[in-house]
Amino acid sequence: MMQSNAPGAPSAGTDTTGTATTGTDTTGTDTAGTGDTGASGGTLDWQKCDDPKATDPSLQCATLTVPLDEAKPEGDTIDLALIRVPATGKRTGAVLFNPGGPGGSGFDSIAQGGTTISSELGLTAFDLVGFDPRGVDRSNGIRCLTDAEQDADAYLDDTPDTPQEQAALDASDMAFATACKAKYGDSLQYYSTTNTARDMDAIRVAMGDQTISYLGISYGTYLGAVYATMFPDHIRGLVLDSAFEPSGDTVEQQYETQLVGFEHAFDDWASWCQDHTECAFTTTDVPAAWDALITQLDANPVKNADGRMGNQAVMRAATLAALYSKSDWPVLGDALADAAKGDPAGIFRLADGYSGRDDKGHYDTIQQSFTVIGCASGIEGDTPPDPAALVAELKSKAPRFAATLTVDDFDGQAQCLAMMPAQPINKLGYSGKAPIVIIGGTNDPATPFRWAQEMTKDLGNSATLVTYTGEGHGQLLASKCVTKIEAALLTQLKSPAKDTTCDPDPDIVRPDWWGSIPTVNGIDPVLDSPELDQALGLTTTDVYSEIHTSALTAKDVLAAYEPELTAAGFTYVGEQQPIPDSQQSVFKATNGDFFSVFALDPAAFQSADLSSAASLVPDGKTVVVLLYVPQS
Repeated sequence: MMQSNAPGAPSAGTDTTGTATTGTDTTGTDTAGTGDTGASGGTLDWQKCDDPKATDPSLQCATLTVPLDEAKPEGDTIDLALIRVPATGKRTGAVLFNPGGPGGSGFDSIAQGGTTISSELGLTAFDLVGFDPRGVDRSNGIRCLTDAEQDADAYLDDTPDTPQEQAALDASDMAFATACKAKYGDSLQYYSTTNTARDMDAIRVAMGDQTISYLGISYGTYLGAVYATMFPDHIRGLVLDSAFEPSGDTVEQQYETQLVGFEHAFDDWASWCQDHTECAFTTTDVPAAWDALITQLDANPVKNADGRMGNQAVMRAATLAALYSKSDWPVLGDALADAAKGDPAGIFRLADGYSGRDDKGHYDTIQQSFTVIGCASGIEGDTPPDPAALVAELKSKAPRFAATLTVDDFDGQAQCLAMMPAQPINKLGYSGKAPIVIIGGTNDPATPFRWAQEMTKDLGNSATLVTYTGEGHGQLLASKCVTKIEAALLTQLKSPAKDTTCDPDPDIVRPDWWGSIPTVNGIDPVLDSPELDQALGLTTTDVYSEIHTSALTAKDVLAAYEPELTAAGFTYVGEQQPIPDSQQSVFKATNGDFFSVFALDPAAFQSADLSSAASLVPDGKTVVVLLYVPQS
């Protein structure tokens, strides 16, 4: 979420949904060490997961009970939801994972992509463990507002033109804080980064490990750094990807850093869109077209199929969401082009994904836990000494993303104080010797490079900074260079050389033999859907692909392709089923390249991983993916 100085939604770089389809292989300021509980034998009761999102049978789940307030161990408790990809070799230890937020679900991340992360990082000797931090989803998730109340407040007109619109904005200002205080009372202060770090150490103890490795993204980097500050002797190695370090920010930096970061990312997207016909929103002046559309939607919102009105607030949220990852840039182009034609479904899908709303209208807790954890951790923005002057400065530096900012928007501290006493921010400082690698992106809108530089300095000689020069936020699995560095740190405790730089991966080019792929009866023309590409994990830096549809079943699609491809000189290798209700045939081209025909029956899009993409597929159609995966 882009709010005050907090780092934002979980990284798009870690989204591994659908990546199986591309394969071809058959708290305060605790001093160092306080709270050290020592390790004992593992006590977690790992069982087969019964959560609907954890469909992979290799995953295991457990629950760990921790005190709400560590000073009152016999008092109220919280049950932490844990999930792991178990080590498959001789176990060395565990890698604990947090995707960011604050408020992101580590459980969901591992449920949906844990086996891919574990495989890509080579973690055969490690349990890869995700968890919902206290206050998030399954771990006593903060729910002060109902889904209906969140829907009412989600996309309020932030440029009110009528008394009714102004009244709606005024009513929403303190509604969340009031509801939270009424429901949770004085307990809200315990949902802090400090206490989550203590929970992490309780997880370490419950797993029976003397030390733990850690992989954190976005806010997860700050959580990991706080843990290292509090428990320096219990760290085996840290990977901190897209660093967030708020503790030294001035009041101006608290508000300016992300606004300017997203403004720059918007400029990069607009330049790309203007130069690439694959952007459906391309024109001779993309920024002007974006400005015109946001003005149009402000004056005349367009109705979505579910009755919600797509206004300028939805469009701005959709744009922010897409700027987290370059792979979403074509998706944004499609969504804006559709909105200009009167169909807001695309901008709603982007915006809803950003705010944690599913297609049934149910919200996860990220919006609500985000605010509470921020307040409890002292990372909500302070009130500036001259609000009017700061508004003017921010509008100058970020004219699009600060366009609706007013002096009334500097109310973070007021909301926090309505819920809990003022809380201190954690100061970072690492006294241990375990290796730490910190990733900073020069074009990262959510956690700009300055924070990575500052965190590296804060954590001392054990920390090594890696510079990523591409676009986007969170580079795990999004950059082969970064992923290799992270794997070396976690598996071998090997730090990269000082001043290491990773450039973005190049796109996979269309192979020369692609034109010899035969046209097969019953297969529809190419379906141009960047959003479906994204849902299936078809990134241009990993595969070259085309998506088609067909009235045939997945099994019949493969049966239709096999003789045609064989006649065209392709060699049949074998068949596999990467996910339920799908079929995949693997072939070799004449030069030895692997080529796949991957078909997904309509039922495949009823799964938890792909249900959000169901609306992108014509009713009753099988999705047919032709793809080339270069062999490393």
